[in-house]
Amino acid sequence: MGFILGVIGILVGVSIYVALVGLVASLAYSKNRSYNLFFAFAFVLLPIAALVAWLMKPGPARQEQQATAAVATERATGTQQRVEEAELRIDGLRVAFGGLVAVDGVSLSAPTGRITGLIGPNGAGKTTTFNACSGLNRHVHGKVTFDGRDVSRRGPAARARMGLGRTFQQMELFDSLTTWENVALGFEGGKAGVNPLGHLVSSPISENRKRAVTDDAIALCGLQDLAEIRVGSLSTGQRRLVELARCLTGPYQVLLLDEPSSGLDRVETARFGEILQQIVAERGVGILLVEHDMALVTEVCDYIYVLDFGKPIFEGSAAEVMASPIVQAAYLGGEEAAQDATEGDNPLTTQDPEVVS
Repeated sequence: MGFILGVIGILVGVSIYVALVGLVASLAYSKNRSYNLFFAFAFVLLPIAALVAWLMKPGPARQEQQATAAVATERATGTQQRVEEAELRIDGLRVAFGGLVAVDGVSLSAPTGRITGLIGPNGAGKTTTFNACSGLNRHVHGKVTFDGRDVSRRGPAARARMGLGRTFQQMELFDSLTTWENVALGFEGGKAGVNPLGHLVSSPISENRKRAVTDDAIALCGLQDLAEIRVGSLSTGQRRLVELARCLTGPYQVLLLDEPSSGLDRVETARFGEILQQIVAERGVGILLVEHDMALVTEVCDYIYVLDFGKPIFEGSAAEVMASPIVQAAYLGGEEAAQDATEGDNPLTTQDPEVVS
């Protein structure tokens, strides 16, 4: 049946082509030369060029071979994993909801190759700042730039295509899909809004690259044994790693991680921190981390910004932040905490992480 339909298609195509050639020939007697040239180009030269290109196109087997070779070269040279240098910057950010000012005067920088922390008590404006960075809230004042370009008015999809990825406090996974399928969606997410046809029909090279980056991300997060298991049956710690792996399959240079250790025990949190450091070391990505677990923050963050009531109150290295009386007072409240800190006690290091969360 397929052969018969193919023959019919060829006959119809040839008939149409002959009719068009006849039309062009009849127009040759016209005195309008530009009109004739247009029809000659549109109905003769273009079809011939398309036919030649189709005949020279490699077959499926050859395409598969080329795709496999390309992915192998990327893995061998490391060009697939290392990201280009970029920087997420916020200057004078102000976010208000009616008469309530949630964030006021926040400025920060999150470059590639570094884990940058953003901490503060509950209600300090951390997630609001994240929403402004990722484009979920564009009704803001101030300037958000990424890789030197102003993205203040760009939506989440546009910022994702530029290289900005994000996770949420509440895990956004598809419970009915397997771990591998959830992770692979990160590769597709980086193409949102561009070439819709490519989402329906992808080339062998694109499919091979998706498989390669998905397998690499799963291996980096230690999820190989869970690749074919439905996400709905995984533990909280495993699901957090699936979210992280999904970010790693996309073309993201800077990742915004919103309380990724929420729900993890101490062992899982320590392992999560090791994976974050490994990701930065191997791939060179930048991470902006919102986190309440101070042990994790001080262990992995190279630089930390502190918010309180929507305003920046301190920034510096982990050691400087932990030693700051201003930060300790913001977390524990009152002048007594600041006084105790100046006398040598550090409540942030002596309290259980859950106390300050």
